[in-house]
Amino acid sequence: MDTTPDLDTRLQQGSIYAMLGHFHQHVKSCSVTPYYQTLIIGAMLALLPLASVQAQSSNPFLNPWARCEPDELARDIVPMPNAPSPDKLPLQADADRIESSSAQSVLEGNVSLSMGTQRLRADQIILERPGNRARIEKGFTYGDPNQAIRGQKAEVDLNTETGWFKDADYYLPNRNAQGHADEVKVDRRQQLSQLEDATYSTCPRGHEFWELRARDMQLNEATGRGSAAHISIAFKDTPLLYFPYLSFPITDERQSGFLFPLQGYGSETGFELQIPYYWNIAPNRDMTITPRLMTARGLLLGLEYRYLYPNHQGQIGAEYIPYDRRYENDRGSFKISDRAAPLPNFYTDLHYEYVSDDDYLQDLSNNLEFLSVNYLERHLDARYDGNGWQALARVQGYQILNPALFAITGEPYQRLPQLLFNGAWPTSAGGFDYQLYGEFVHFEQSDVVTGTRLDLWPTVGWTLQESWGYLKPEAGFRHTGYQLDNNAPNTPDTPSRDIPVLSLDSGLIFDRPLQASWLGVTSGTQTLEPRLFYLYVPYRNQDGIPLFDSSRMDRDYDWLFRKNRFTGADRMGDANQLTAALTTRVIDGPSGRERLRASIGQIQYFEDRRVTLYPDTPPATQDNSGLITQGRLNLSSQWSIQGSIQLEPDNQDFLRGAFDLRYYANPRQLINLSYLLDRDPSEQSPDTRDQIDSLDVSFLWPLTEQWRVLARWNQAMNVNRNLETLAGLEYEDCCWALRAVARQYRDSPVDTDAKTGFYLELELKGLSRLGGGLETVLQNSILGYQPIRY
Repeated sequence: MDTTPDLDTRLQQGSIYAMLGHFHQHVKSCSVTPYYQTLIIGAMLALLPLASVQAQSSNPFLNPWARCEPDELARDIVPMPNAPSPDKLPLQADADRIESSSAQSVLEGNVSLSMGTQRLRADQIILERPGNRARIEKGFTYGDPNQAIRGQKAEVDLNTETGWFKDADYYLPNRNAQGHADEVKVDRRQQLSQLEDATYSTCPRGHEFWELRARDMQLNEATGRGSAAHISIAFKDTPLLYFPYLSFPITDERQSGFLFPLQGYGSETGFELQIPYYWNIAPNRDMTITPRLMTARGLLLGLEYRYLYPNHQGQIGAEYIPYDRRYENDRGSFKISDRAAPLPNFYTDLHYEYVSDDDYLQDLSNNLEFLSVNYLERHLDARYDGNGWQALARVQGYQILNPALFAITGEPYQRLPQLLFNGAWPTSAGGFDYQLYGEFVHFEQSDVVTGTRLDLWPTVGWTLQESWGYLKPEAGFRHTGYQLDNNAPNTPDTPSRDIPVLSLDSGLIFDRPLQASWLGVTSGTQTLEPRLFYLYVPYRNQDGIPLFDSSRMDRDYDWLFRKNRFTGADRMGDANQLTAALTTRVIDGPSGRERLRASIGQIQYFEDRRVTLYPDTPPATQDNSGLITQGRLNLSSQWSIQGSIQLEPDNQDFLRGAFDLRYYANPRQLINLSYLLDRDPSEQSPDTRDQIDSLDVSFLWPLTEQWRVLARWNQAMNVNRNLETLAGLEYEDCCWALRAVARQYRDSPVDTDAKTGFYLELELKGLSRLGGGLETVLQNSILGYQPIRY
């Protein structure tokens, strides 16, 4: 028995919308177009895996559609309501007149049907009673928050749950996409749709710079996939790329398939072409297989496997080239990264990298971060976070890629294993604070001294903190003991060191309201913050202790307040010194923004510093550290200046300076200017001067509304050698962008021969990117550069 309500009953129930939307459910669905729009538009969006819906950036300069005019169907987009819609929504229908007979019912004149956020407008809707059919012959327009559709004709058979639509235009506001289909046939029971002569583009309607076209297309909602024959991409109405057949996903779920090819050129690789294949193994696992053809070297195969579980995630990557024509051998790399939280407050971290030879990353890596890598780290960590304390167990090793760099200092030691503990237990106000740092580590290396080290450093402190200042005395005791192997003759196997560490940190905070406009601040505050820091560490002879992980700490303003002038635990510097420093700040009252911060400080030594890294290095006898200054000035919301200066001890000469000028109007308009001079000699080579003297200039600047120029120049002044020169042009329109960049660079200032690269990238917004590697180049070369996400 047929339980489907007849047409009169539905009309009385106000379910005209439900008749047209019977593709989802008989009465609950309320539009001729929900299923139609789900399939045709979802299919056109998903023609290629890269054409997925993404949210637009809140920054207007990173909005890819900022240059686009609204589509003519944009007025039919229904605003998204602030509150979620109820489960049952009333249908509202309106028409100039309704004619009803035993054969049919006709709604004519400004027919409007709405339910929730769905709207349907037509000049006429005909409901045929005997066949349970609905027809629209004089055009219709449908809109909701996600799309608008305009068609000429439509027929819906409610008994067979099939539909036919003619001459349909659509618009998708989230991706600024529009297109057309000559004919669409829908079979709801089979969950199939067929489209003929369908198009997709993000360009303005009628002015398509590029357009994707498909002659025949079939969409299977049950499998979530579609297939199409005779697909082409046309530029300026001229088809240039053709695909005889494509299979593609029509849902948001990731699915397997080829990604768009990547092309490029480099002096090390020649012209290269990559054709990635994405394999969606499972919802939480996938793999990308990338053949990479390089004219100068050969064919390289790359694999990347990723996995994600509730408390476990990671990735495994590998590359292999059977025969590198320049290297005349096979080469490869392997990498694994894994992080897990198997138990509450317990975490593990595994990282392992391997390359077949020292030059592999410089010759074949696509990642610019690897160009100047001197070693690869491997580690396995297990960490537990307690209440106020943390414990870490680690094994750590390295693959050395630049042995010459470690000729003087020696290669880094492996830690097999390392156990760390750090805890802090503050008491109530006015009480003492207790801390404990501990480390147990075994250092391993071939043909040099090795051994085990135990380092314990308990401290107790007291803090007085008020709005006008603070006082923080602290006392600690550091014990470091060793068990050595392969050490030099006539040196102890079990050296140890016990040292008390006493410090007193104090500061005052004065502030006053600004009486006059300064730096654009009319109502604000200026502070004056003097600080005194006293440190006492008695001398202990440490010449018999090897250097496993200690080096001289880099000197900056924060270094003035460190308790040890060395890194690691193999050296504890003797100290009887007082740091005097002064900081001033200017704070804008209305915004609370810090417009100026300037600091100056110096250490006054009361005794010579006898502890050095190497036994043959003479003690440091200077009376002071030399002045160290740093500051930052925010001239406006766009301009800022920051810098630091260090003078030699006794303030006799310039030692180190850094200067940075930044202009940042938006992510597409910026300037960077940096200068660095470091004349600080290391203890390994005390006669070396002018170790670093570099100038770095980069910018991204609009020439017109659509054209931008970008460049970088990085020069090592001390050796008169260019580290990188980059120049390029960028053109961006509503639906496409073109970038061309030429680059000459050196991996290191000591390299005599420069490498070159040329990058050409065509961006079809909302579809794909032709070209590759340029985004990483610009992010690494131009500070503040942000790619536009589509």
